Amino acid sequence: YTDFQVGKVLDALEAQGFANDTIIILWGDHGWHLGELGEWAKFTNFEDATRVPFLLHVPGVTDKGMRSDALVELIDIFPTLVDVAGLPMPKTCPSPTEKPGLLTCLEGTSVAPLLTNPKMSFKKAAFSQYGRPTCGLTQIPGKPIMDWRDPVQVMGYTMRTDTFRYTLWVGFNMTSAEPHWNTIWGEELYDHTSPTVKFNDENENLAEIGRA
Repeated sequence: YTDFQVGKVLDALEAQGFANDTIIILWGDHGWHLGELGEWAKFTNFEDATRVPFLLHVPGVTDKGMRSDALVELIDIFPTLVDVAGLPMPKTCPSPTEKPGLLTCLEGTSVAPLLTNPKMSFKKAAFSQYGRPTCGLTQIPGKPIMDWRDPVQVMGYTMRTDTFRYTLWVGFNMTSAEPHWNTIWGEELYDHTSPTVKFNDENENLAEIGRA
């Protein structure tokens, strides 16, 4: 169904003469569990929920097709579009401790260099986060069960490198949107160096094994 709708858009661009001067990007905002790791839907920090489609077409650059295994993030979309459109690049967003002062700013990195050199060294890591309790995720092993109707009390911050996925669960204040880094609820570390079955590498939490 989705492929058909995308085809309708591409056909319309072609019919109206815009296909050769229109940058196209297709992405999804989350992945989806279908029972893997005992989970359903999108509400986790695992690979199934955080890995998304990221397809980019730039006329005259990607016409012959290409693919990259580099780590990219959805925050890279805005700077990429600015870059390939030849527009002035906005400044980097200030840190949380600085005064905002900018109407438009960037946190991502343009992936444009990957379009001509897909094997180049790019990002060292990609980041995501998801909180608990929410939609059934009410328990962290060794901690009290939370009511899913309560505000988020714990935030999981995840870093994915080429070879590992690490998640740190810390206390979180929903009112101020601030993490409490000294209140650690749990850790997860998964080895992605030699996957067997797709995403099967996240069955064994190396952080727990290391403490055993």
